Amino acid sequence: MKRIRRLQKKLVQAHLDGLLLISEPNISYLTGFTGDSSRLLVTRTDCVFLTDGRYSEQAALEIHPEIEVFKWINDNRYGVETYQKFVDEYQLKRLGFESSVMSHAIHQKFVEGIKALTMVPTTNLVEDLRMIKDAGEIAKIRKACEISDRALRLTLPFIKPGITEQALAARLEYNLKSEGANGISFETIVVSGERTSLLHGRPGKKKLANGELVLIDFGALYQDYHADISRTFVMGKANSKQRELYSAIQQAEMEAILAVKPGARGDLPDQSVRQTIPAAYLDFYYPGLGHGLGLEIHEPPYLRNTSDFTFAKGMALSIEPGVYLPGWGGIRIEDTVLVVEGGLEMLTNFPRELMEL
Repeated sequence: MKRIRRLQKKLVQAHLDGLLLISEPNISYLTGFTGDSSRLLVTRTDCVFLTDGRYSEQAALEIHPEIEVFKWINDNRYGVETYQKFVDEYQLKRLGFESSVMSHAIHQKFVEGIKALTMVPTTNLVEDLRMIKDAGEIAKIRKACEISDRALRLTLPFIKPGITEQALAARLEYNLKSEGANGISFETIVVSGERTSLLHGRPGKKKLANGELVLIDFGALYQDYHADISRTFVMGKANSKQRELYSAIQQAEMEAILAVKPGARGDLPDQSVRQTIPAAYLDFYYPGLGHGLGLEIHEPPYLRNTSDFTFAKGMALSIEPGVYLPGWGGIRIEDTVLVVEGGLEMLTNFPRELMEL
């Protein structure tokens, strides 16, 4: 209930009587519930979990007993009857909603169906709490990263000429689950040759060939928490341009890492990267340097040249500088890191040196 109490304090500060949560990661964060198709109503003093018969037993097992579990009136998740009951019971006048999550259609049902209620758009009330991970969350992210490192090591022998991108991705995902992952953080990216300039390219039937770059971006999902790691390899002997750009990206990641510490501005890592990447490649640097991760693979804070947050102890982040040259290829090195006292801790630790396979 500690997380809910912190949210309730924010409701008072925002002059809200309550907050309706639809986001599954936010509901999971506040309650521990691992299912879906449910809602959470948090008022200044109480908390009600709204679900149906599929999940009422599961909810009773997973969430804190102080949270009321209530089944939809008439099994109607899409109506307003249930909400009307609690609006009346708690005398709600100003109800916050997640403006980036709630659809226009659902919003209109509230506006038209509960006349005495004012719907107030909110942004990141829960996400701001989620930015700072507690010890339990950190342990899960750390485990996800350890699994990711091991899975990539096991996959190395399969990165050879003739294997398709799809087959390599399948082998990596098999190794992730064999090593203890509950799932994958996102669709595994394996691209090769000129296709490495596609930042989020999907694995295809293309076969790996000597002299090409191979970019792999993936992560383990462990107990709902994500890892994120990218490595770029060279098949056979690297040429001079591949070596030059790889060295620049490797140095750029290190400079970004050195810029992260509690109290530092969020735009400083990007500034460090821009000062490191050679001018000839700077136009091909993607400015999304990194992002927070946890219950979602992409969550606040986001590392850009316009970032206005301040790093704080307990933030889990990706740092992923990359340069992508259409018609030639791209190189990215990415790691999951944790902001700690005085700097950061690397959570993914697969070697970052250029590997010629």
